Amino acid sequence: MVVWLTALAGVGVDGQITSPQADVVRQLEYPVSTETDPMFVFYQQEGDPQQGALQAGLPVAGPFDFTWTMYDPGADDFTIPVATVSGVETSAVTDLDEGGYRVAITNGTDIDTSFIAWVMLDNLRVWTEKNSEGELASFRAGCSDGNYIIIAGGVEVDTFNYYDPVTHEQVLFENDFDIRWTSDNPELTIYNATNKDAMGANYSNEPPYEDTWYILTATDSLGMSEDDSVFYDTKHTKAEFTVEYFDKVLYNDAMREYERDGGVEPDSLDEDFWVEDLGTTWSPDAGMQDAPLAVRFINESLNGYEFTWVFVDSLEEATGEQFIRDTMTMDLDSVPRYTYRMADEFYYPYLVSESDAGCVDTFRLEDGIQVVGSELLVPNFFSPVMVNSAFSPNDDGYNDIWKLKHQSIKECKLTIVNRRGQVIYRKNIEDMYAWEGWRGTILNTNREAPAGQYYYVVEALGYDDEEFKNPNVIEQWKLDRQQGGGSGQNPDGEEEVDTSADKYVGWIYLFRE
Repeated sequence: MVVWLTALAGVGVDGQITSPQADVVRQLEYPVSTETDPMFVFYQQEGDPQQGALQAGLPVAGPFDFTWTMYDPGADDFTIPVATVSGVETSAVTDLDEGGYRVAITNGTDIDTSFIAWVMLDNLRVWTEKNSEGELASFRAGCSDGNYIIIAGGVEVDTFNYYDPVTHEQVLFENDFDIRWTSDNPELTIYNATNKDAMGANYSNEPPYEDTWYILTATDSLGMSEDDSVFYDTKHTKAEFTVEYFDKVLYNDAMREYERDGGVEPDSLDEDFWVEDLGTTWSPDAGMQDAPLAVRFINESLNGYEFTWVFVDSLEEATGEQFIRDTMTMDLDSVPRYTYRMADEFYYPYLVSESDAGCVDTFRLEDGIQVVGSELLVPNFFSPVMVNSAFSPNDDGYNDIWKLKHQSIKECKLTIVNRRGQVIYRKNIEDMYAWEGWRGTILNTNREAPAGQYYYVVEALGYDDEEFKNPNVIEQWKLDRQQGGGSGQNPDGEEEVDTSADKYVGWIYLFRE
C-alpha cells in the first residue's frame, strides 16, 4: 500500500511514507492547512492486535538521515522522539501507538524535507447478550404469553482525533458502521432494522424451532468487520402433520391375488396400501373416502417432546353427544392410526406438540377429514339382447362378476332366487370390499347356475344408519313375477319404464354362451 506525498519544507522533492502492514489508508484533510496527509489504519482484531508501522524514503539516491517524532497534543507539535537513523536509503519504525508522526529527511546538503502521517489503531467491538456458557439467557425467550425471542447485542465503534499542523486544531475522524443479524438456520428470516439504535434488541414472535446460532456482524467505514454470536437452545415447538388413507380396494385386490396365486401375504401396514388421496368418486374400482376409513397420521412437528393426538371431535354415534378420542406419543417417528366409522361426517383432528421446555403448539387439520355418506347401487341387466350389458360370467373380461356399487355400507344381506323361488345365492356381507361378488354359481359350490332371469333382494345398512331395502319384499316379488319376470319389455316388444321407486329388489339376467 503506497501513498505519494509532497514535501512540506525544503526543496521540492517528492517522497513517500508507506506501510505494507496497514489494512487500509485514508487521506485526511485539515480545517486550515491545504495539505492532505495519510492515515494508516491497523485493525485490532480480537486476539490478534497489531501496532502501527511506517516506512519512509525518497525517490533519489541517498544516503539520508531520518528523524522520527510523534505529535504531542500538549505541546502542539511533533516533539516526542521516536527514532533517529543516519546514512541509510530508507527508514522504518514499528510498534507505534495511535497518533501523528513526522519524519524529517536530510542528506546534509541539498535535501531537507519532512512528511506527516497518522496512525489509527481501529478497535471495533461487537457483542451479543449471552450467559457464561455463550447461550441466550432464558428470560429472552418465552412461550407463556405467546411465542417470542429477543436477541440483543451492541457495537462499539472506534473514532480518531488528529490535529491541523498549522493551527493545531483538533479534528474528529467520525467512523460510521453498518450492522446485520444473521444465523446458521437457512429456514429463519431475521428482521434487520435500518435504525442502528434498534439493533440491540432483535425481537421476533416467530422463534426458530431448532437450535440456532445468531450472529451480529458490524462493518465500520474503514472496512473493518467484527462479529459475535449467541447460541439459542430452542424451547419452542411447531406442531404439524399430514395424513394418509388406507386404500381398501388395493389391499383386497392384493389379498385375492394372494389367495388365488399364493406368494407373500399382503400386510395392511405395507406402504403400498397407504395413499395421500383416495378421492370420493363413487366406484367399486377405486378406493374411496368412505367408512370404515382408516387414517394414519404422519408427525412432521419440529422440536416436539410429547405429542397428544386428538382424532375425533365429532358426535358420539350412540348418544349424539360431543366426544373425543385421543392418544399420546413420545416418539416423533410414531405413526398413530385411527379408523373413522361414522359416515357422512367431517372430522377435524388436531395435534398438540409440547417441547421439553414446556412450550406448546397446536396444529388442526383445517380442511378436515370427510367420511362420505352411504350409497348403494344395484346393477340390473334386463335385456338378453344387449350381451355386453348382461351379466355373463364367462371370463371374457366383460360383466363376469355381478357386484354392488357401494360406499360406507356397514351391513349387507343379499339373496338371489330363480323364477321358481329357489335360493341360488345367499350372502351376509360383512366387508363390502372383501366381497368378490356373485360369479353365477349356485350357493357355495362351483356349479354354474343356468342362463336366465334371477330375482335379487338386497337389505343393507350404512355407517350413517341409512337403510337400503324394500319394506314390501314379498309384494314386490309377486308383482314382478306377475309382470313376467321384469323383462323390461311389454308384449309389443317396446321397452317398459320401470316405475318401481325401490332399487333394492329386482331382476338380473344371467347370460351364458
